[in-house]
Amino acid sequence: MVTRPGPGQVTHPGDVARQAVLFGGAAAIPGFVIGAFAGTLRTSTPVLFATASSLQWFALGSTFWAWRACLLNRDGVRNRWRHTRGAPLLPRNDLSPTEQDRVIASTVSGSVSGALAGAMRGARNVAPGALMFAIFGFAGQHAYNWQEAREAKAAQEPPKEKKTFMQRLADSNWFPMRALSDEEYETMLNERLLQVEAEIALVDERIVQLKKEQQEQKVAGVEKESENSKST
Repeated sequence: MVTRPGPGQVTHPGDVARQAVLFGGAAAIPGFVIGAFAGTLRTSTPVLFATASSLQWFALGSTFWAWRACLLNRDGVRNRWRHTRGAPLLPRNDLSPTEQDRVIASTVSGSVSGALAGAMRGARNVAPGALMFAIFGFAGQHAYNWQEAREAKAAQEPPKEKKTFMQRLADSNWFPMRALSDEEYETMLNERLLQVEAEIALVDERIVQLKKEQQEQKVAGVEKESENSKST
């Protein structure tokens, strides 16, 4: 009696087919748009040309994703095959694929899809199509890995304060005004307060000096009047 496999031990073909159909359907949308545009320029039946183009893109997209899913879940697919024959299941080592695993899977899947695309146009186009689509899969997966690593790094960094349009405008080098933070504004006010206090101190010192001069002049005037009275 064959035991029922636990969750995650096998990869069901239905799950792979469902994902492939969804990916192929998403690929058929731009295929239809491009086919409609090209059909309008080249043929007298653009709707038929667009439909054929969308079917081709659907076939290529679903083929690409089916192969990629099987390669990234190779142990699960192998366990599914072993389960149907009553063989014991093997431990899965494909649940956390590395970046290299994803690059290899996308490259091989792109090559298979490219061969299919070339076969649709003739036997001579199989090898060039496989090569070109393999390059597209290789480059596309590398670009996706780079973007994913960049987003993961940004998620680990503390969130940056979002600035308004006026703040970004004030921070630019060519704008004559500059936005000040609360700390900078407080420092500026303290500097101006110190300047005002220094000017007030100078004014007070000048007032004291004037009062002293006025007192000296008053004393000198009194002495002069007393001398004049004595002389008369």
